[in-house]
Amino acid sequence: MKAIAPERLEKYHELLSPWDLSGNVQMKSISYRASTPAAKPGETRAVENSINQRMGQIRGKATDAERAELVIQIASDIRSLPPGEGKVGAIRSLANLSTEGELGKEALTAVAATMGDAIRDSFPVMIEARHPAPYGDVWIELAKLVRYERVAAPFADPSLDAAGALLELRERVQQENGFTLHSLDGKTYTLDSLKGRVVLLNFWATWCPPCRKEMPDMEKLYREYESKGLTVLAVSDEDRKTVEEYLLKNPYTFPVVLDPGRKANTAFMIDGIPKSFIFDREGRLAAQAMDMRSEAQFRELLKLAGL
Repeated sequence: MKAIAPERLEKYHELLSPWDLSGNVQMKSISYRASTPAAKPGETRAVENSINQRMGQIRGKATDAERAELVIQIASDIRSLPPGEGKVGAIRSLANLSTEGELGKEALTAVAATMGDAIRDSFPVMIEARHPAPYGDVWIELAKLVRYERVAAPFADPSLDAAGALLELRERVQQENGFTLHSLDGKTYTLDSLKGRVVLLNFWATWCPPCRKEMPDMEKLYREYESKGLTVLAVSDEDRKTVEEYLLKNPYTFPVVLDPGRKANTAFMIDGIPKSFIFDREGRLAAQAMDMRSEAQFRELLKLAGL
């Protein structure tokens, strides 16, 4: 942003004031050429195999309560792993699965605490061993759990504060970017034209199981609240034929809009789906979800936008 839009960066001077921006600024992962990893003891390898196997079972559990119980068990086992790449990779994978649906504070807190443990213990070991260290990425993932899943930070740290500030900056840029999208029936939707209504902007794809799972809840909320000022826009970057064929089998009444060239995906920095953004009646970004949401979770997000 400093390079391509310095005037926009200046607007966020107060937000970024804790850091010196007078020189070149980069936000990236720390990476080293990896040496050949030492052979893992049999016990550690067995624990990692068990963790990976059970992570593959999370989505198959019948209820959120069952998924939460399994996540808590896996997080405990990850904490027992020795510091290093394996521990960091395992907790990142578990975090990605733990934000799908409504697993509850206990499970998410266990994930955040384990991620904090992995960050503090593993990075010194990884850097010393010259293994790749996705330092900035993991801090941002932890900050997302704190900001969007509303779990308590496992500890205070300037790096976590910096990651949180970057998320806030990203939200402001996303709001400013806005969107112009065209629905399957030819209508055009822009953030400015929808002022006066609450907007749920959802990024999805036909091939995405969590996306497909949350769409019936979006349909229910749209039918309930459309007359009270709710607009739901489901954004797909797939081709028209793929989307139309899917909707023939799964008809929804809310507008489905196409994003050819991924302009909206780029403007909203979409790095995984589903993702949802909720704008209030003034066009302000009031809330967002980093993953699949349940009906109850969507209702809470809509409340934040005044609906």
